[in-house]
Amino acid sequence: MKIYFIKASSGSDYSKYKAETGGPPQNIFSAAAATPAHHEVQMTDETIGMKTDFDTDADVVVIFMSTPDAYRAYEISNTFHEKGKIILLGGLHTKFNQQEAAGYAHALIIGEVENYWEKLLSDIESGTIQPVYESQEAFDLAKLNPYPTNIIPPSKYNHTWSVVVTRGCPFKCNFCLVPKFFDSFQLRPIPNIVDELWHLKKLGVEWVELHSDNLTHNKAYAMELFAAIAPIGLKFFGETTVLIARDEELLLAARQAGLKAALLGIETPSVEALKAQKKAFVKPNKMKEAIAIIKKYDIEVWGDFLFGFDEHTPDIFRETLTFIKDINVDRVIPHFMIPFPGSENFMQLDKNGQILTKDWSLYDGSHAVYRPKNMSAKELEDGIEWIWNKTSSLSEKLKYWF
Repeated sequence: MKIYFIKASSGSDYSKYKAETGGPPQNIFSAAAATPAHHEVQMTDETIGMKTDFDTDADVVVIFMSTPDAYRAYEISNTFHEKGKIILLGGLHTKFNQQEAAGYAHALIIGEVENYWEKLLSDIESGTIQPVYESQEAFDLAKLNPYPTNIIPPSKYNHTWSVVVTRGCPFKCNFCLVPKFFDSFQLRPIPNIVDELWHLKKLGVEWVELHSDNLTHNKAYAMELFAAIAPIGLKFFGETTVLIARDEELLLAARQAGLKAALLGIETPSVEALKAQKKAFVKPNKMKEAIAIIKKYDIEVWGDFLFGFDEHTPDIFRETLTFIKDINVDRVIPHFMIPFPGSENFMQLDKNGQILTKDWSLYDGSHAVYRPKNMSAKELEDGIEWIWNKTSSLSEKLKYWF
């Protein structure tokens, strides 16, 4: 049986942001890695400009989607339906919009596919496919297969790759879907990671995303990981929290391992907004000192900044620009707080009548799809454009303009 995996993308700013801040997308690569070798696999990642092959001879088409790409996924699905293909839909949007997605697929795949993937494929072959396949248990990451590198090669990602380190997040921020998709925080065995990294080095990979939503949450694990990967000699980047600045032993180990950049969810200088989002452990008044400590170890700080919380007023944009200049981050990533369906923020805004549209194509990081409490949607859109122009380099602007 031939299986065609597609990461749908409408070409939105959100898709560009995800492509810029990570390696290959976890969903299509994890599903492809879990596919038994006797099946043939084809893959397309539209987020990097690949074109979907509508003339494929695949028997099964598996489409993964985020919310801003949902309509593109449905368009792909409809085309393949007309060609008689079996369609499976997965991804975050599918999980939280199952009734909607069900109209475009023979089956929905929910949660970690590794827990049921072989059974699903067997059901397809026997003609007993079920409408929903769902995993509510954490997959044992000791059994996780490495991403395949022979279908979409690392060169397509500018010799940058992604290696799964953990799944899930111990924090429960209101705007985030990760803790709602992964019920627990799971650690992958370090020898498995090391073996995968040595293989990638032989392939000429230059940069590796250590894929984790909180790379250094478990210090003992992080220290062991950094010591194990240091001899490989690759350049790494990953996502963690500013709490890493409290532990210079950990920072030294990270530098010696080759960690060159850390993406931090700094979010906002508004203490009130951070508290409301269950992220009060981020202390704006301590951020400058924390970033200086991290940078002392030659680790770049990439700061993620969100706008549009109910606690924000139109003054938040100038306040944040002043804050950004003061704390001296190396790279600024400003964007809307997008209330993705399934998040606590979406449910609260919807309940309060603040959601302006459920046209998912507008949940793309370029449109205000809700009305914050203390500013208009237009003020939010204008403010984002203003701060983006103030903080983005010419090269970053060219990537988005062309």
